Amino acid sequence: MPAYHVERSISINTPLQKVKDSLRDFKQWSKWSPWIIMEPDATLTYSDRQGQVGATYGWSGILVGAGSIELMEVNEKHLKMQITFVKPFRSTASVGFDLEDEGVSTKVTWFMDGKLPFFMFWMTEKMKTYIGMDYARGLHMLKEYLETGSVASYVIIEGIIPMVKQEYIGIPNSCAIEELGEVMKKDFEALYAFMEEKGLSMQRVPFSIYNTFDIFKKESSYIACIPLEESVEIPKGWVRGNVEAKNALKTIHTGRYLHLGNAWSTAISFTQIKKIKTTKKPVGYEYYLNNPYDTPQQELITEIYLPLK
Repeated sequence: MPAYHVERSISINTPLQKVKDSLRDFKQWSKWSPWIIMEPDATLTYSDRQGQVGATYGWSGILVGAGSIELMEVNEKHLKMQITFVKPFRSTASVGFDLEDEGVSTKVTWFMDGKLPFFMFWMTEKMKTYIGMDYARGLHMLKEYLETGSVASYVIIEGIIPMVKQEYIGIPNSCAIEELGEVMKKDFEALYAFMEEKGLSMQRVPFSIYNTFDIFKKESSYIACIPLEESVEIPKGWVRGNVEAKNALKTIHTGRYLHLGNAWSTAISFTQIKKIKTTKKPVGYEYYLNNPYDTPQQELITEIYLPLK
């Protein structure tokens, strides 16, 4: 059977013992789970004696599927668990956490070792990529949860709505996915500097058009945009265009931009489960409804639209 190994790591500014105590208590997992955040009303069940070997945690939902996990082993710097998936297909895997004491902080490595049914051998690399992305999202939320006591990320699927035609000017760019935040920030700073120089109103909702988002190559191409109907000459290399009027799946994320992947994963999972066909290009749009410079991060509102075919 095709085997796979996935692991992701992060440094958390929390003592090792506190990290371990939290990870061995499954009742805390829903606070930072990269799957439950997609479906907070999923059914969750817990056995007695949480934190002890033999404790279990189960889940069932439309987006998250169904399964359970059991705590198998607890050592000084290691937790081992057995996970059983029931839906969307049956399989088992060994998962766990390695903890490394870094003084005031702890390096947490989340790993999974599993095997796919033979007929799904072609899914091995995709599984590793998808699980790796989920683990990365989860570790960022675990870090925030342990360091602050909460996670600034909340997702709502609003449904299919009509997008209106909109003129814009924009800066096309491409970069590694992990660099998106910093690269895009500079693009929007350039756009707003241009608007100020031209004496144009700054009261507009900026947005991004994602033309490609390749999770396997870990690259993305996009256009950082500002709505603009006025006739002005734009700098070389910039573009002027129109958002096409068509139906799209709308998802709303409230919280830190760092966690926007939660909204994208929720929206994409929803289209797959509901068999909703979306366009390949553009992949989608992000609209940033408030100013990140004067809005608390937990109150940032981002609307994500996946255009339908």
